[in-house]
Amino acid sequence: MKNRESNILSFIFNNNGATLQKLLDTFKISKRTLYYDIESINHQIKGCGQIRRIGQKFACIGNYNALRKFISGAGPVDPYAAYSRQNYILGKILDEEPFTLEKLADEMGMSKNTCISDIEEIKRLLKGKGLSLRTKPQYSVLGNEIKIRELYLALMQENVDLISRISPRVVAFNQDQNLQLTDYSLGNLSVFLAFVSRRIAQRHFVQAEGDFAETEEFSYFHALSALIDTENLHEWQYLAAYIASLPSWNHQVDDSRIDRYVNRLIEKFESRTAITLESKEEFKENIKRHLLSSYYRIKFHFPVNNPCLSEINVQHGSLYKIVRSVVYENGKEFRELSNMSDEEIGYITAYFGGYLSGSRSNGVRRNRVLLVCPNGLMVSKTLKIQLYKYIPAVEVVDTIAMSSLPHYTGSYDYIISTIELPGYENVMVVNPILTKMDIQHIMNKLLDFSGFSYAYDVELLMNVIRQSADIFDEDQLRKNLSRLICPRLQENKEEKNPVLKDLIYGNRIQIIQHVENWQEAIRLAAQPLLDDHSIEPPYVDAMIESVNRFGPYIVLDDYFALPHAKPDGRVNRLAMSLLVVKEEVDLVGNPVNMFLVLATVDSSSHLDALANLSDILSDRENLQLFRKGDREEILDLLNRY
Repeated sequence: MKNRESNILSFIFNNNGATLQKLLDTFKISKRTLYYDIESINHQIKGCGQIRRIGQKFACIGNYNALRKFISGAGPVDPYAAYSRQNYILGKILDEEPFTLEKLADEMGMSKNTCISDIEEIKRLLKGKGLSLRTKPQYSVLGNEIKIRELYLALMQENVDLISRISPRVVAFNQDQNLQLTDYSLGNLSVFLAFVSRRIAQRHFVQAEGDFAETEEFSYFHALSALIDTENLHEWQYLAAYIASLPSWNHQVDDSRIDRYVNRLIEKFESRTAITLESKEEFKENIKRHLLSSYYRIKFHFPVNNPCLSEINVQHGSLYKIVRSVVYENGKEFRELSNMSDEEIGYITAYFGGYLSGSRSNGVRRNRVLLVCPNGLMVSKTLKIQLYKYIPAVEVVDTIAMSSLPHYTGSYDYIISTIELPGYENVMVVNPILTKMDIQHIMNKLLDFSGFSYAYDVELLMNVIRQSADIFDEDQLRKNLSRLICPRLQENKEEKNPVLKDLIYGNRIQIIQHVENWQEAIRLAAQPLLDDHSIEPPYVDAMIESVNRFGPYIVLDDYFALPHAKPDGRVNRLAMSLLVVKEEVDLVGNPVNMFLVLATVDSSSHLDALANLSDILSDRENLQLFRKGDREEILDLLNRY
């Protein structure tokens, strides 16, 4: 890196950002030269961060620990990750800042052709969301107003400068209504309110429907005139819902209802996966705390970024499918939480994944975090609420000032701090407002996503490929790129877990006309596994006893049961067998035709097969094919999935 570029990077980093004029005056260079230098700097630091213009300042965002090491010359930069210019341009478009391609190219220090390419990419993004881009008389986004605002909210989540933009009227509103919003929430509300006010002034109104009417009962609803200048009822409902979705110290959610939801979620997960969760109360409290803070965000469908969703899908894809099916099933009883986005389900999956694979080692928790901040406890408290919002299964044991750290005697696994702490181990240095890279870095540590690095961007590679070639299967290409970039993921899986077709074959499928009762059905279904010594006779008794004790929890779907029990030394190998009974069998009040016996040896090797099963049963025609009981068609179905 050239000397001047190095000095510019250090200046921006050490001063927590700098205005354009400050940089021009300090380094005695032209605007064009500055942009060229910043583009060069970003190319060299990709993988640990970037310099981005946020508001009136140029700021560093990314993995601050890696950036510090790079500036000091102590650390290499991963060549894979990169930054996105499109979000910056899209932000200008949403704010309806007038610009031409020539001016944009000059401002960003890049060619006009690059700008055109970025605009085309933005058009494709908008089209995928049902929106369109108008280019004259100026660039603007057209379409459903709620979707436009969701797009703006998604961009806001990458803004690391929110706290500095807290509005006095938002602070006054928070105090008057005793909402106890965090600094992070006050910053979000201030910036979003400014955007909403501009949209209202331009006569762009939302059409809030359904559950939004509930917000009229919120304690602060009739005080919203202090925030927005409109009599439009839908706008009031929408803003009230957004405020409710923000992290607050004053939760107004029905605690008992969340408690019931989590209980049902865990019960359904255990019955669907044949896994009994240890320390269930502790696990339950972690998920409950997450849902208390995200309840209205989920209910009113406000967007949230999940930086680790692609990692979760690749490394815990089977678990994700199972959790998704359990969440949807739970939605029959809890409608307001039924339409979780993929990102929200990813967070719930990470809670389960953390317990099953990463965050427990020899019964010892590895997610106890101590927050240390040099600038008073408020920043630590802001970090704490973000951690509870974004990071599954984290336990913040304490928040302390840096001066108290040498005397701290409590127990913790990691320290999270906004500054370097020489002499202390297991320290993660992050920004006060967590960036995507910060979140990925923490999740990698706490949830043991050991096969992944937060320092690459598959989407960037996808964009490059799109510009040069037609892509016929984007999902498959994305997975292949992830595997290519992270071969360690494959190394960590010494052998592929079996799917249904690997476990159900030949004489493991039985088709009969009639049995006397469900107990006989389970014994008959398990017989092939007894014959090949996959299980011992006491395991069959244990499956029947479990139903007698806990009820028909093994009925997973219409006419479909999954008999299983704790292995407890009665299972010799992972195995499954299927019995189809043409005449329905009464299983404690549930008519059942299909009994799929599952014998497990651990908490994870059977999850791919169960995810397979979940995919198959999601198509009701497949369920009828099973009930029909044609062996060849069943085998063909299993092979197709």
